[in-house]
Amino acid sequence: MNELSIGHFVLNTNKQSLLYIADNGTTTGRKLSFREASILGILIEAHGEIVENRRLLLEFWGSDTVYNLNCLYVFMSRMKQVLAADSSLSIVNVRGIGYRLIQDET
Repeated sequence: MNELSIGHFVLNTNKQSLLYIADNGTTTGRKLSFREASILGILIEAHGEIVENRRLLLEFWGSDTVYNLNCLYVFMSRMKQVLAADSSLSIVNVRGIGYRLIQDET
């Protein structure tokens, strides 16, 4: 089992699930697609570092065409909505380069 955690979230990449643990201890789970779990895992492991678009496109879409880049934009928009439950986390678009998952330390 491969579990990664950041903020209020625990990602299980093997089960493709994301668990949100609120401050009051209640938990909410959600099933992820293979691609969602894998990309989120990469972002968590790279925590704070830029993950290049090209890497994600080649690994998960097989090519870095403009069409696939648009798919990545939509995909990352959805992932930002999922992580919005934890206000300390955000996925930042580094224009023309890639994405970075950051966590505010406040």
